[in-house]
Amino acid sequence: MSRKTKKPKARGGHLKAVPSAPKMPLQLVLNHRVVDSLTPEFVHWYEGFSDAEDALRCLHIVKLFISASHAISEESSATRFDPDSLDDAALALAGMLDVADSDEALVEIFDYLHLYAEFLFETGRWSGTEEDYFVLHMLLNEEADGELDLPGDIPELSDEEQDRAFQELPVLQLTGRLLEWLGSGKDVTSTGVLRLKDIEGAAGAVGVKARGKKTGKRPLPEGQGAAEVEGEVDPESFEVGSMHEVPVLSDIWAAMVGTRILSIGSTRAVPGAGAESWHSQDLDSRLQIRREFLTVFLASAVMDSGSMGEKGPRDNATLARVLLKGASGEPVSVDELKSAAANESVGSALPTFEAIRALRELATLADLGLVDVDTHYTVPPAVIQCVIPALALVLTMEDNFEPGQSPDPSDSGPVTNHR
Repeated sequence: MSRKTKKPKARGGHLKAVPSAPKMPLQLVLNHRVVDSLTPEFVHWYEGFSDAEDALRCLHIVKLFISASHAISEESSATRFDPDSLDDAALALAGMLDVADSDEALVEIFDYLHLYAEFLFETGRWSGTEEDYFVLHMLLNEEADGELDLPGDIPELSDEEQDRAFQELPVLQLTGRLLEWLGSGKDVTSTGVLRLKDIEGAAGAVGVKARGKKTGKRPLPEGQGAAEVEGEVDPESFEVGSMHEVPVLSDIWAAMVGTRILSIGSTRAVPGAGAESWHSQDLDSRLQIRREFLTVFLASAVMDSGSMGEKGPRDNATLARVLLKGASGEPVSVDELKSAAANESVGSALPTFEAIRALRELATLADLGLVDVDTHYTVPPAVIQCVIPALALVLTMEDNFEPGQSPDPSDSGPVTNHR
């Protein structure tokens, strides 16, 4: 905290010969003024979990950090932080602070920066991208408690190598087949799902043997019922009352809608603007739409990893952690996740609940080529680039979402990073 000092009295003309201190660069001055202008609102926001004095201490550290960043790179910002220069600026600032323990000073710096960045993001003042915020959010988590690593060096694939890898991904192959089956369009119900008569064709396109039931009776149990029907249907097929009951189909369908590959009207589903990019001869366009699709697909897997009939949280921080670790050099082991699912440790039931769901979802993701499973869960090189954007998407859509953070067993409410 800055110390209050009295203004020194002039002691004669000899002080005039002393060179004046260099002026602060204009950009740095303006950035400090931005922080000052945010003070009233920030203090009010901060008082939700701490006191005003600590809020002012936080802003003081933020201004010092901005100054340290500017001294290193000759650039700075009051509304976004560059993850690449985070460590250097924090170390420089820690050396300036009058704190005996430098490690303790670093933890305090990272904690304050995290809170300030969270304030910027929550109030719409963050000037970077959502992905930038997520990277910073995860990096500050890692620096503060050392529990979570961000992906290191992402494998560098040429555009041609990525294109070939995408062509071999089962999930993208199935998506292409479903888009081909869709043709110029198919009729949909008022809720935007396929009519029962078209479910069999759509399910077949994604490799599932299912059909819409022909009566108003309840759906027959999966894997049976069809065998009880006289030989007019495939005995391995099963009846469903909605396309949402068909494994994989509804997930791919939703991701196609989310990336504008599919456009849903009041009565018909037709290829959307993204479908043009999907079939484009331009390599950049093809790669971009496939990355967007995988990002939305992975985000949906994390946000909706339980069945519709299950109670409990929809998003799955455990699954997010496995994906994030799988994209880094420290993947989660299969045994570790199975142990968590077996509730072998004493504590909250939430980690067990999430682990069970994660095991089930990871099996599906493995079948689709999005996860490799041996003794550990890893993410294929071509998919790694989509993991952070996917989790950034989850972060913006789900309040209090913390990938991989275990809740306090005594706290049944959502977990936050607030002090």
